[in-house]
Amino acid sequence: MGRAAAAVRGGEIVSIKTAWPEVVGWDGMSAVMKIHRDRADVRVEVHSVGESVPPGFDGERVLVFLNDDNAATVAQTPVVG
Repeated sequence: MGRAAAAVRGGEIVSIKTAWPEVVGWDGMSAVMKIHRDRADVRVEVHSVGESVPPGFDGERVLVFLNDDNAATVAQTPVVG
């Protein structure tokens, strides 16, 4: 589930995950753990909805935006960038 991009690893073309729509509504910690399991090569940044983030694309970063609710649930699909 989610978007994927092609990459070369070990001389082979492989598909790597670039989006995690399945974690929308999950608690933030569970979402971060899922993203790390899928892509250990990226860093996950957690922010509140509406918080400003550094501009520009970063292929080694996944932004996770959390709702301001008691469970701190994921508000939108986390993506690489």
